[in-house]
Amino acid sequence: MAEDFQTTNNVVESNLTNMLLKDLNELLNLNDKKIEDYDLSSLPPNTIDRDAIPSIIQEELAVDISNEDIEYVAKLNNDQMIVFKTIMNVIVQKHSGVFFVDGPRGTSKTFIYRTIMASLRSRGEIILATASSSIVATLLLGGRTAHSRFKIPIDIQPSSICAIQKEKDLANLIRVVAPNNLG
Repeated sequence: MAEDFQTTNNVVESNLTNMLLKDLNELLNLNDKKIEDYDLSSLPPNTIDRDAIPSIIQEELAVDISNEDIEYVAKLNNDQMIVFKTIMNVIVQKHSGVFFVDGPRGTSKTFIYRTIMASLRSRGEIILATASSSIVATLLLGGRTAHSRFKIPIDIQPSSICAIQKEKDLANLIRVVAPNNLG
């Protein structure tokens, strides 16, 4: 990696290590890890911007929303519009709610999900779109499997827990998304 920095940047060798460590730390952050978790050199204090938005949050804010997805609201039928308005009203009013959208295959459930997500993301909201399978997750804007997003173990045992550490970036992302629901 350091050779890549040397060929693409005109920097002195002492800065190469710091650039490498900073980028490595950012890659680790994407997986809810930090460079301090490993037996590596520490980052100099001036290379860590404590006020910077964590990359996991930047990643969610950067999910690309196409104009087509934003225009989906106009394509909702009456029943879909009722679902859309009901869910959006709860979110806008900052109330809590659980909704179960059910219907046979081909009844545009994913269309409603994408419309809600695009509407909220276009307002700068962060949406953690999760699904139980990777195939379904690919249909959702910025979607991931629930196991991947929330560190749910695949082999569930009575003692299993999600591997979300309290002071890590994933925990902070969840706090940003649901500030009124978490302590």
